[in-house]
Parts: sequence; structure tokens; C-alpha cells
Amino acid sequence: MSFGSRSGVAPALTSTLAWTVSVAGALLLVEVARRGVLALPIWSWVEFLVSNVGAVLPFAAIAGGLHLARRPGRQAHAAAVAGLVVGAATYLLTALATPLAEYASLMWGEGEWRRTIVETFGIQTPNGILRNLRYVLENPPSEYSLSTEHPDRAYPSRLLLFLYLPVATGAIAMLHTFVGLLLGRATASMGVRAQRRARWSVGLVGAGALMAVIILSQGPNRDWANVSGVVAAWTPVLVPVGELAVLAWVVRQRGDLRGASERLY
Repeated sequence: MSFGSRSGVAPALTSTLAWTVSVAGALLLVEVARRGVLALPIWSWVEFLVSNVGAVLPFAAIAGGLHLARRPGRQAHAAAVAGLVVGAATYLLTALATPLAEYASLMWGEGEWRRTIVETFGIQTPNGILRNLRYVLENPPSEYSLSTEHPDRAYPSRLLLFLYLPVATGAIAMLHTFVGLLLGRATASMGVRAQRRARWSVGLVGAGALMAVIILSQGPNRDWANVSGVVAAWTPVLVPVGELAVLAWVVRQRGDLRGASERLY
């Protein structure tokens, strides 16, 4: 299978990128209109855009999967390749690009609340988080704190959450590519309007469920002295896994499983 338009991978990635840029660009324009373009240095706007691209990309991956559902050929293989690319890009954006943009913004005088943690343990890439985690484990404080002004008192579980979160987010992006693929198969026989309503409904409900799980599993109000940061980071992955299970059942109920299997593999 070639990595190009014939396999459907390149068009699927283009569709994902187009949705990502559109949504992240719209968020940037709203923020510019709210604050004014001169309110912040250029690096602060770069940080805003990079962080939002990293946040939007896992959801936009559904659009790439929907595109693959319309293509002939080995759809699952194409979805796996596209999903790996989108997942890797999501990881790089959230684990590396966003912390680096935050650091650049900090150097230009914005985000002073982050200065202590950067000066103490470095840029909050995985290496910086690991340095912070090792210090806290070797020098446990008398009292833990969620404040960024006291990184030496951070909960180890919260640091583990931040360490694994980019990996879990990349996994969600990959799974969403398959969600889009199965959603396209499940709605393929519908009329145009019904198809559009069904796809938007699934997308919005899934996004809402994912955000709710993220808030519940990763919110600051949890008992971080006893909660596992690794489990908290990976819990939201259950949402796209559940979506895949439901969509596979719908495809089976619609009697399209055999045809879908032939197209998938």
C-alpha cells in the first residue's frame, strides 16, 4: 500500500489537517477579537495556536476516518497508517511543541506563573517532568501542593498524569481515525441529510463524553494523594473504545459486516 492518494492515506490526512486548521484558526480569531492582536507578544499567540492545534487534532482525526470510508481498498490498513501519523503528530505537539512554545512565551514576559517550575526543573517536556518527579520522590515534602509556584511539592500522581497524557492523547487521535471509518460505514446507506445529522450527533456526543471523562478523571479536585496518575491519563481512552464497540455493533446490525470486512481488509 503506497502512502499517497491511491491508498487514501494522504487525502485522509489532508482532511484531518483542514479541520484542525479551521477550528484552531477560528479559536485564534475569537481570541484576537476578544483581546486585540497587540495585547500579547507574538510568541504568546504562537503558544495559543500550537496548544489549540494539539487539542483539536485528536477530534479532527474522525474526519480523516470518514474520508477513508468512502475510499475503495484496504481501509483498515489505511486507517492504521493515517492514525499512526495523526497520533504521532498529536504526541509531538502536546509533549514537545506546546512546552517549547510556552517557554518562548515565558521568555517574552508572558506566563510568569510558570517561571518557577521552568527555572527549577526546566522546560516541561517529558524530560523536565521526569526531573520534577525524581526530585519529589527523593525529597517528599511535608505537604503536597497543586500550585505551580511550588513544583517541589507537586503530587507524584499529577506528574505521572502529565507524563502519560501526551501518549494517551495520541492514542485517542489514532482511535478516532477508526471511529470515523466505522461511522462512515454505519451511515453509508443513509440519505445525505440523515447522514449529516447522524455523523454530527455522534461526533458531538462523543466529544462531550470525552470532555466529561477528562474533567472527572483529571480535575484538580480529585484526591491526588491516592489516585493513580497513569490510570487518570488513560481513562479517557475508554470513550473512543466504547464508540468503536457501538459502531461495530451498528454495522453488524445493518447487515453490512461482511461487505465492510472486505473493504476494511
